Amino acid sequence: MSENPTKTSTPANNPNVLILIVIAMLGVIALMMFFSMQKGNGGTAVSSSTDQERLLSLRQSIETKELELKAQGIAIPADTSTINELSERISKDAMVLRNNVENIQQALSSKENALMKAEADLAALKRTFDNTNNEAAKMRSQLIALDGQQANISILRDEVEALKVQLAERDVQIDELSSRPNADTVNQFRASLNETMLTNEELNKRIVELELLNANALSSSEADSLRAQVNQLLPENEQLRLELQQLRAESDYDSLYAKSAEELRPEAARLYADLEKLEGLTPDQLEAAYMKISIDHNAHMIRSVRFKTGSSDVSWKDLTSIKDTITTAKKDSFFLVVGYASTTGNADSNKILSAKRSVTIASIVKHLKGGTGTRAVFLGQTNRFSSTQPLDNQICEIWEIRK
Repeated sequence: MSENPTKTSTPANNPNVLILIVIAMLGVIALMMFFSMQKGNGGTAVSSSTDQERLLSLRQSIETKELELKAQGIAIPADTSTINELSERISKDAMVLRNNVENIQQALSSKENALMKAEADLAALKRTFDNTNNEAAKMRSQLIALDGQQANISILRDEVEALKVQLAERDVQIDELSSRPNADTVNQFRASLNETMLTNEELNKRIVELELLNANALSSSEADSLRAQVNQLLPENEQLRLELQQLRAESDYDSLYAKSAEELRPEAARLYADLEKLEGLTPDQLEAAYMKISIDHNAHMIRSVRFKTGSSDVSWKDLTSIKDTITTAKKDSFFLVVGYASTTGNADSNKILSAKRSVTIASIVKHLKGGTGTRAVFLGQTNRFSSTQPLDNQICEIWEIRK
């Protein structure tokens, strides 16, 4: 067998390889030239004369390469039009690439400027946002303060209205007090009453002493004379007592009279509320209700005082009964004097008269008991004690609330 030796492929036998090599070299050179041009003058295009020189240098390099290839036995195709066209195309592509790079650089520069402006705007917006938050926090604090002030203003306004009402009540009280006797007058009445009472006691003692010592030694005329003096002093003594009683009641009015249940102690206010519900009951129902109140509140109606029509005077007999009742009561008890009025007559006048009656009795209880455990109230016009006898409804009840 004859051997077929393997044919060695040379560049001359493969013109396509040569063409590719030349094209690659031209591309590399064009790119190097392009990047060299980009470097020159900080990325700006060099002058056209410099470009001409570089192109001549490139052609010389190509010719040198062709000579070297020929020396090595590598034939270059005679028709170089394709290579020239390719070279021109690569040159044009390089110029396009260069323009694109310049456009991209300009776009990047614009983007960088826009980004820097956006960052500056963002920083400004952040500062504005922070300032707005600070202002909002201040405004919230001011709003909270204003809400507190508004609440205080409402409270103060209510207090002012309450003070106005109290001022009007004080004006009425001042008008009433202006017609009352002053302290000197009260002291004079008290001194006169004490003097009269002492005189009365001395005369009674003298009568008793004279009768005991010697009934026969005293003539009937002298005894009659002494009795006449006593009887003459009794009405004056009673009048002075009533006047002193009225003066004490007027002096104690403001401290003893409660215009409503809100001014009472809690236990007294509860008793007042239950008593207020008893209108329209029969006598048996009223008695049962009083028994229930006695159990629920440990409160007892210990004395009832009836008054004459149009009068707030407490008779000597009622005064003695009140003294007997109060002196036997517990010392730590609280006393509530409840005044009622009949349905006859003017309602406003009845309220004023009933208030005077309850305060008069409360003043007596206060001076007998001592301390501050006494108040007087007016519960209203009523028929609960009698539907036919108005006088039976002109009363004051003394309630003892025991601890």
